[in-house]
Amino acid sequence: MGKRGRPTADERAARDERLLDVATDLFLAHGFADVSLDRVAAAAEVTKRTIYTAFGDKAALLRAVVQRHHGYSDDAHPDLESTATAVVEALLSDRAVALHRLVIATAVSSPELARGFHEAGPLTAQAALVRAGADPGEAETLFTLLLGERHRRRLLGLEPAPTAAEARTAARRALARIGAGPGVPATRHDPADPADPGPGPARGPRSA
Repeated sequence: MGKRGRPTADERAARDERLLDVATDLFLAHGFADVSLDRVAAAAEVTKRTIYTAFGDKAALLRAVVQRHHGYSDDAHPDLESTATAVVEALLSDRAVALHRLVIATAVSSPELARGFHEAGPLTAQAALVRAGADPGEAETLFTLLLGERHRRRLLGLEPAPTAAEARTAARRALARIGAGPGVPATRHDPADPADPGPGPARGPRSA
């Protein structure tokens, strides 16, 4: 039997997705410092050279893991409300919050890792908001409003991830606060709204 040819573009894409899945699971289960590229390669059944070729070193692999949560940023013609909603859903998801905790735990000893996370996460989200129509001067403010106090509560494990409806409501309210959308009036604190800084009672996890 002759040697197999080079993998096709689809095969490489599938392999890279599998690699990112494996790396994400290992990082979240064992921490960044305790996961080597050899371990990732063995679990994904590829060579370490394949990882270097596809992503780079371990820090670059983590950056790719983080950036994958911002798939909405590849949309060539997004609208601002949909992009803002996607930011809320992506960054308040369980995996994104877990990755944020992981990077915070290593930020002091590995500032370059924290810098890479900031570029692949918050800055990627802000750039996507600008491409979707946000004023560049308002992008950081809008991003902050979209996450709000709820992101802190998510990091502390005090609230579940928002539903799709809650994420869209939060996006509309944040956009209304900077005059970029019709918004949804709120007459009291809503713990489902990451743009609302009120303390609100913590909610327990939802049942499946």
